Amino acid sequence: MNLQFQRDAFRFGWPSRIVLLLCVIVLTVACFPLRWLSTGVAKMTKCQIVLLQPEGTIWSGSAQLGFSAIQAGTSEACHSAQVGSERFSWNTQFSVLDLTCKWIIQYVSAARPLELTVHPKALKLSSNQIDLPANLLEVMGGLMRSLHLRGKLAIRWDDLVLDSVLRGGVEIHFLNVSSPISPVKPLGSYALTLQMNQTLKLDVSTTNGPLLLTANGIVEKGRLSLHGEATALPESIDSLIGLLSIIGKKDGAVYRFKI
Repeated sequence: MNLQFQRDAFRFGWPSRIVLLLCVIVLTVACFPLRWLSTGVAKMTKCQIVLLQPEGTIWSGSAQLGFSAIQAGTSEACHSAQVGSERFSWNTQFSVLDLTCKWIIQYVSAARPLELTVHPKALKLSSNQIDLPANLLEVMGGLMRSLHLRGKLAIRWDDLVLDSVLRGGVEIHFLNVSSPISPVKPLGSYALTLQMNQTLKLDVSTTNGPLLLTANGIVEKGRLSLHGEATALPESIDSLIGLLSIIGKKDGAVYRFKI
């Protein structure tokens, strides 16, 4: 008796291909290395923001942020960052019921962990406060780079929500600001308020100090347009005349500037 066995060839059909593709996508997303984002972040921000020493994945890891002014030229490589943040770390929480993902970010200078929540239709950064060095302003270039400001930035914000538009409010306090080009120290403390609803509007006022600043402006298409004026208390005008000349052009009793 002759026995014959017939072996059917495995057919790699469309259902198998779809399952394999889904598996690849799930594994890629679950293990997405943070370093893969480095090039994208630098390109998207024109090298103004870069990821430094990224470790882990987008779901759990750590990194630093580097900040630089806009760089001229066509080179694809970013130069070394002018200012760097302290290192921060994060992990994530998922909710299948309402399809949300929350990033919990640990940063030493924040009042409490930062919480970034992504919903299917919105993104929310919960209210918080964070302190940063004032020399971070140098990456704005122009006047800010010339002044080499030192001091502390205390940033507070309400819940910031991005759905169809960005909504919320931010207060930035520039505390005990000084500049190496001025003998008067400190120059003062200043408050900047931002209101976001359709457009981003900002106002600058003086809290205290001999250097008096007022300004207002808007942010459109990612570009800041700020106009203001500077002057000084009568008893400090002679000591600050050089700094005022750098800040803006003299127009009567004030010096006008724009960024």
